[in-house]
Amino acid sequence: MGCTEWLEMNQKNKPQSNALATGILTLLTTGSYLAATLFDSGLSHQEWTFGRSQPAITFTLLVFHVTAVAGSIAAYLLLERYTKKQINYVLVACVTVGCIVGIAVPSNLIAVAFGRGLMGFAHGLAYPVVLVHGGEIIVKELRGIIMASVNFCIVSGVMLGSVFNSITEEGIPPYRLLGILGLVYMLLSVFLNYFLCYESPVFLVERKLDGQAIQSMIKLRNESNETWEIRNELTEIKTMLSEDELTSRSILQDGNLRPLVLIALGKLAAVLSFNYAINSIKYIVIDEALSQDHDTFSLATTVLMTIRLLGGMVGMFIVDLLGRRALVAVSSLSTGLLLTAIGITYLAADSLSSDVAMVILFACEVGSSLGLTFVPDVLCSEAFNTRKKVLSIVVVQLLENVLQVIIFAITFEWNFAVQDRYGGTLLVAGVPLVAIAYVLYQKLPETSKMSIRQARIEFYKRDGIVFGGSKNSVEVLYD
Repeated sequence: MGCTEWLEMNQKNKPQSNALATGILTLLTTGSYLAATLFDSGLSHQEWTFGRSQPAITFTLLVFHVTAVAGSIAAYLLLERYTKKQINYVLVACVTVGCIVGIAVPSNLIAVAFGRGLMGFAHGLAYPVVLVHGGEIIVKELRGIIMASVNFCIVSGVMLGSVFNSITEEGIPPYRLLGILGLVYMLLSVFLNYFLCYESPVFLVERKLDGQAIQSMIKLRNESNETWEIRNELTEIKTMLSEDELTSRSILQDGNLRPLVLIALGKLAAVLSFNYAINSIKYIVIDEALSQDHDTFSLATTVLMTIRLLGGMVGMFIVDLLGRRALVAVSSLSTGLLLTAIGITYLAADSLSSDVAMVILFACEVGSSLGLTFVPDVLCSEAFNTRKKVLSIVVVQLLENVLQVIIFAITFEWNFAVQDRYGGTLLVAGVPLVAIAYVLYQKLPETSKMSIRQARIEFYKRDGIVFGGSKNSVEVLYD
């Protein structure tokens, strides 16, 4: 497909990404609050921490992940009962209240904890909603790039939050500034949700609302009437649902364990490459190489997140071209090898030049941005049986939040200004990444340009897995 044809197809299918806009803007907003547990937030300069104990500050930061778990559980309870438009209004309400609290009382610990709790709940709720909705409405040729853009927006939010938090000069408190931006996003979200959010045909067909499913499909495919392509898609949806009806709801049966484990490994790899400990080492080393005083402003945070965004943008545009398997394997392997190499160097040598370390860490950031964080999200949208999808995605998200909490709780009080812990920390992250890269390369099927039914079947096969194409699957082979 040429560039012109791709652009025309993307423009024609614009209603599909528009339908996800409210959830994506929610994740962009909540991502800015997630930044506080991924990067040093300049806490010593934020008024809400003055005179507070370390455990109180730690809990206030981690409450985001705690309520994100609650939000994920709420997604499991709501997604099969209510339409996406209704759930989106819940998201908007939670984020709006959180933003108002941040604007009104940005320097009070209880208010900050309450606001972070609401943002975490919205984050945990929005993630499964967007992944399930996107997987069911997006055409197979564009599913990769659009679902990757979800993670791209989260990373964009993390960049905004990390940059605002690292500015320690007196002025507008970070949570007030983030609240103002969030309110702007939510105002836009209300209108987008009301006018452009179309329900998933899978959701409608499941409830025997075939007429509404046809109308929704016509709007999502930007057609004026029902076409043969739409009829074929709806027929495949009905076939998929009838196949899934024969299975149980257990996520450990009917072949679902394989995709669950593989995607969980992908999420583990993403957390190992992008967490508080690793990011703290990166920004301190790079600030030192750039002769930047990170006590006033961390230039490294801005540079690192810019690299991650640019690399992520490249990965977004090639995930449907090169495939999910190639991107995640190369991204995991390159990141793991670089982290292992620099970790061994720190352990073997008394010291390492900050300039040399900076170059290696920049390369590591490029490698991890190419697919390590967003490919698991793409796979979540297409790998699971419809009866097990929501719970499977929730379990994967729970794993991610628990891992981030454990890493942050252990390393938050470490002094990263000295290099004593660098070698061991980098090795603990790098070595598992290499092992995960090998497992994913060997076991992960290629699902680009497949319908969600075909992709699901590829994951459930015991053998004959597609590794590099879009071969049509013709039967379900459950374990």
